[in-house]
Amino acid sequence: MGCALAGVVFVVGDLVYLSPSRERLRQVEAREVALQQHVTQKTVLAASLEARTQQLQLMQSTADELFQALPGASEMPGLLEDIAGLALANGLLVESVTPLDEQPRSFYHEQPVQIGLTGAYHDQAMFLSSLGSLPRIATVHDVTLRREGTLVRLDLLAKAYWRQGGGVAGQVQRRQPFAYDISGLRDPFRRLAVQVDHVPGRPARAPDLGRPRGALESLAVEQFQMVGTLSRGLQAFALLRAASKVHRLAVGDYLGPDHGRVTAIHERYIELVELFPDGQGAWLERPRTLVLNVNS
Repeated sequence: MGCALAGVVFVVGDLVYLSPSRERLRQVEAREVALQQHVTQKTVLAASLEARTQQLQLMQSTADELFQALPGASEMPGLLEDIAGLALANGLLVESVTPLDEQPRSFYHEQPVQIGLTGAYHDQAMFLSSLGSLPRIATVHDVTLRREGTLVRLDLLAKAYWRQGGGVAGQVQRRQPFAYDISGLRDPFRRLAVQVDHVPGRPARAPDLGRPRGALESLAVEQFQMVGTLSRGLQAFALLRAASKVHRLAVGDYLGPDHGRVTAIHERYIELVELFPDGQGAWLERPRTLVLNVNS
């Protein structure tokens, strides 16, 4: 009886007094582990506090420099002139320019403009790469490419920025812009047999702007397909088809709107030289190669 009573007292005491104490002990131990982990994390952060402070100061300095480089007023007219000049220098046709509503932000204003251009694929790529070298801050968004016959249509959204409160824009350190290298690349929108080769331009003499233009100079080079050659004695002729008509050209004949001239005629391709303004009062010479269309 005494042993049974002692056992009952022990069980009741354990349930009533000891069990809650053990539960509180487990909670305190778990909290201790969490606090130790928190202390370890804070110790690591404290050790890198100086480096993080320097990084934050550098980021703040860069942000202030970029913000001060923003103009104090809209430069949309200048941006549109630069884009038109780049399009002309790369042989592109500006189809549409649609300024959109101004978007006010926290510390600056944003002015988007929708632009559509038509031209050859490589010319479009060189145009996009040249946008990074403009002497003003502008970004490009929503770039789309689609084929329109023998040409490519480029649609993009360009955005110009200026800060609130006006003022004179500062100078921002310019980085080396991306240069599109077309060496060894092909136009993915055209078959390999009719690729038009592009190489970077080189300085050239200005063309005779008063020269009467021929009928074949009103069509883009991309609209022509080489379908064959003819020879008469030592003289060779190239046969080019455009708009369901076949035209015969000799060396020295003009072709395309960019003062292109035929410089050599071969059995499977012809060589051209085109002239483009560089936007600074000079001209660039760029050779191109029109390959025979084997499916003609």
